[in-house]
Amino acid sequence: MDGTIVTILSVTAGLTAALAVALAVTKVVHRGIQRYQGTRTAYYLAAIGEMMSRGILPSRPRRAWAEDSLFHDAIADYRLMVTGEDRRFVDAFVERLGVNDVLVRRAGRRFPRSVRLRALSSLVNLATPVHTQLFHTMIDDPNPHARVNAVRGLARLGDVGAVPHILDIATRVRQWEAARTADALVEMGGPAIPAVVTWIEHERMKDAPSVEVVTLAARLLGLIGSSEAEPTLLALLHSAVPDWRVAAASALEHAGTEAAVEPLRVSLHDDDWRVRARAVVALGASADPTVLDEVAQLLTDEKWWVRQNAAAALSKLPGGEARLQACLDSPDPYAADAALHQLTTSGAYRRPIPSGT
Repeated sequence: MDGTIVTILSVTAGLTAALAVALAVTKVVHRGIQRYQGTRTAYYLAAIGEMMSRGILPSRPRRAWAEDSLFHDAIADYRLMVTGEDRRFVDAFVERLGVNDVLVRRAGRRFPRSVRLRALSSLVNLATPVHTQLFHTMIDDPNPHARVNAVRGLARLGDVGAVPHILDIATRVRQWEAARTADALVEMGGPAIPAVVTWIEHERMKDAPSVEVVTLAARLLGLIGSSEAEPTLLALLHSAVPDWRVAAASALEHAGTEAAVEPLRVSLHDDDWRVRARAVVALGASADPTVLDEVAQLLTDEKWWVRQNAAAALSKLPGGEARLQACLDSPDPYAADAALHQLTTSGAYRRPIPSGT
């Protein structure tokens, strides 16, 4: 064999062996680091729990804890699990250690980015009203992840006044960020509804409104689920924008009252199948027996999702289960299939399944 080939093969084998050893060592070290971090986190949680059970703050707490990101994660998680006096104890402990000062300092840095974002995430979970202005500043930050965390912080602090500015920013960012921003605002709950409703009304009046963000805002109203948003959702349900109609119909499942029943009935005949699919779900949630016939008619809809949602809605309406049982003998095989699927899923199917079906 040529000596050059032998040399190349030898070098290749040596490199392969070296890489294998390096990989094995890396795995062992990584596992050791993870085990050490897990042990340290458990130690922190035990120490916090012990101090809380005794109701005693350390007179000379270890300053190193305030600098440790694992401690930040542990104390933030602990704070989210407790309420009342226990939460106030955690806040006092955090204040005595100076944890928030460390987090604010790190969150204000541009680099390293990972350290900054981790600090900001912990600060969101430990924040008090004194951090409101910091979060206001950061919702205009160049980094999208920092902006999302700033919105989370303002939502957690219940700063309703920031809602219009936050939604305006959402119209200028990528879709994933806008969606996470809207989801973060859910934590504000009912107090945010007037601000969201006002923003939607103003945005709708523009010559070129943001279809995507209005849709997200409508979804936000549904997630909060207050009837206070119903008039705005009904206006969106009658709009010429399909995405708005879909979002409104979906939101009315949780935010609608009897006033929404008739508009949702009309939406059962919408040209967009997505609107029909969401409207029938909302009507099922209304438990209004007067919509039984119209909901049952959608079992013959051309779209699979509409048929399935209609069957699910019937299972919630008074007298709906009997309609599903009767539909098993329908000459329309698609309607019978939707009824069979719902009845078997809910455990209400009372017939033997025919052979070969």
